[in-house]
Amino acid sequence: MIGYALLALSYWRAFDFSEEKRWIAWLLAVVYAVTDEFHQSFVPGRHPSLWDVVIFDNLGALISLWLANRYKKRKRPNPVRPIVEETNS
Repeated sequence: MIGYALLALSYWRAFDFSEEKRWIAWLLAVVYAVTDEFHQSFVPGRHPSLWDVVIFDNLGALISLWLANRYKKRKRPNPVRPIVEETNS
């Protein structure tokens, strides 16, 4: 879960944390999870699992994007009060 959480956040960062592209970041992480499970079908001793994609990888990506979005909305500066105040010298 943590790996796909970080992957989704990395994709969203590549899109400059754009609200419209948050779901594209999630989709890219899930598509990567599907290709990873496909790859596991060729590795001896490993087996692919659709449940792994649906439950763990998907939820890791969703939860991280949700938490990052909540944090991003909370950290917005107040548009009325300037960040740097001018001083008269």
